[in-house]
Amino acid sequence: MTKIKNIAVALSAIVLFAGNSFATTVNNAATTAVYEEPVADLLSVNYIGEDANFLYFQVSVKKGANKNVSFAVNDQAEGELYSVVLNADKVQTLKIEKRDGQHLDFNVKAGKKNFSKSFTIMPTVMLDKI
Repeated sequence: MTKIKNIAVALSAIVLFAGNSFATTVNNAATTAVYEEPVADLLSVNYIGEDANFLYFQVSVKKGANKNVSFAVNDQAEGELYSVVLNADKVQTLKIEKRDGQHLDFNVKAGKKNFSKSFTIMPTVMLDKI
């Protein structure tokens, strides 16, 4: 009976060591990495048009993998025109009073990254026929 026990222990040891020789460590960094959207994809600003007094922009802000995203519109002469902190994706139309020589900055801050799109309103030049 001891001979059978010795053979069983020897076979068990062979099976255990054979299984360990093929075992490797697994890199969990790839599976636990958080996908971070580029900040450029978080902000989309489209010029829709204008009328006599206002400019119209369609703005799309995505929060991506960020908990909160702050969005602001600044005028170089007037300062901050609009500011909001978002915790969800948002699409909205902004109506901004038009001025000649106006410089608008649309800013998104997501985590430690900032992204900005700028628009400058140039005065209209009319040519007369001579």
